[in-house]
Amino acid sequence: DVVWYGSVGEDIHLNDERTLARSALTADIIDRLDETHVVLVQSPPMTGKTSLATLLCQALVNKHKEEKKKAVVCSFSVAGMFENETFEGFFKNRCKLDWVHAKGALPTRDRAVYLILDEAQLVYNDLASTFIAFWELVKLVQIDAAYQVRIVMFADYGFNVEHTRHGTSIGCDDRMVFGINELNFRPAEVFEYITKWFKGAKGLSSSAMKTFCTTVQELTGGHVGLCTSVIDALNKVYEKNWSDPPSAKTWIRMLQGGWLYEPDNGALFEALAQTRAVKVLETLRVEDLDRLERAVCGVNPWSNGDIVEQCLHNGILVRSEWQLNFSSPVMWRYFVKLRVGRMPRALDVPKSLPEMIARVMEAMNYTNVRQELCRTFLPNDIGIPAWQLEFYKAVYRCTPSSFVTSADVGALFGASGFIDFTIASGGLLWGIELLREASNLAESIERFSPGGRYSSLGLTEFCLVDFRCVASIDGDEMKRIAADMRLSKNLSVVCMTHE
Repeated sequence: DVVWYGSVGEDIHLNDERTLARSALTADIIDRLDETHVVLVQSPPMTGKTSLATLLCQALVNKHKEEKKKAVVCSFSVAGMFENETFEGFFKNRCKLDWVHAKGALPTRDRAVYLILDEAQLVYNDLASTFIAFWELVKLVQIDAAYQVRIVMFADYGFNVEHTRHGTSIGCDDRMVFGINELNFRPAEVFEYITKWFKGAKGLSSSAMKTFCTTVQELTGGHVGLCTSVIDALNKVYEKNWSDPPSAKTWIRMLQGGWLYEPDNGALFEALAQTRAVKVLETLRVEDLDRLERAVCGVNPWSNGDIVEQCLHNGILVRSEWQLNFSSPVMWRYFVKLRVGRMPRALDVPKSLPEMIARVMEAMNYTNVRQELCRTFLPNDIGIPAWQLEFYKAVYRCTPSSFVTSADVGALFGASGFIDFTIASGGLLWGIELLREASNLAESIERFSPGGRYSSLGLTEFCLVDFRCVASIDGDEMKRIAADMRLSKNLSVVCMTHE
């Protein structure tokens, strides 16, 4: 009563006990399919679309068997189609079914037919030639609610500008589309993936495993490709040191510091930056990076609408209800690296962290910072990218090339496991946390205490820098500042007026 024709996705083995079923996501897609009859799953490369297509087919088969309902599932990818091949002929070769029979005789009142099409971006805007038979069926499914055919298309945005101008040949409202936000691993899936695939998982206690999984989630934003890349990189470390593997504390420090094998070598971050998911930033020109900075760090991000749409499509950005964010902390960190890479650096070495902070305070562009931080009508976390990026630029200019500055910007993503900035040189490892209007001051101080979230980083020195917008520096304001500074000798407060 339930038959599955066609291909199984690459690099996924349904009988492998380590394979994640992604049951919550496939259930969401099936529910939406019942509602809209056509669903488009569209996201950049390395987001697990091809594997998800196979998992969706398996979920459909299982669902109909459990409910004792008839169904035919046809899955295929357009990627292997020859130039002169017709769609009907290609479908028959892949699914071993006649196209007319599949769309005509098979769907009945008590039997549904599901078409699961991967690499659907290859059939966009092709109404007049090869894929006309497919698009005619899509339109029929949308028009005729009683027709027992359901279609799911998995499409890759691609990295070229041209792809951002391509829409499907049918109308797709928001209810029909699943994007990168939906495809990202949920926290429970990150835990499941690490438990099944990380070779060092058995050496982690329950509390260490919780911290480890949370840190992976924060580092990658749940991005499927980045999660798998992180675990692949750590597994290589495990294989090299299998007789004496790193401790739980060391594994977590690797994640928090972005290094492998040797502390502070940045190798993990570099490995992630070379993945297709992050390397897409290199396709942007200098002027595009300028506009992207203005879009993300400015008050009106949609003033650069075309670059925003391009970056949403290729996975650099994600959209929330009222603002734009980078799709992962790794993406943000690599963007910052590209932005500051051409800046001149200082020749002399700061003798201490307080001396470096003093240099940074003098070098910052306060016009840009004030414009963002002193707009009282903005929500609290609007403007965070702007002032943190200005701080990073100033740190970069005020330190020599022997100093490696990393921006993890945990606050931008609501993460608690990543310090905003680390600066490493030789045996030095400085940590800097940026605050605004004393928000979460006590909690931030606690993170640096023994046993706190940042204690595993092995910092040689740290500081907290709190930016505040004030009407004036009067006696009452000074009392509040003095009271806060008594909480920690490592706290610096920077006051700016609205004028």
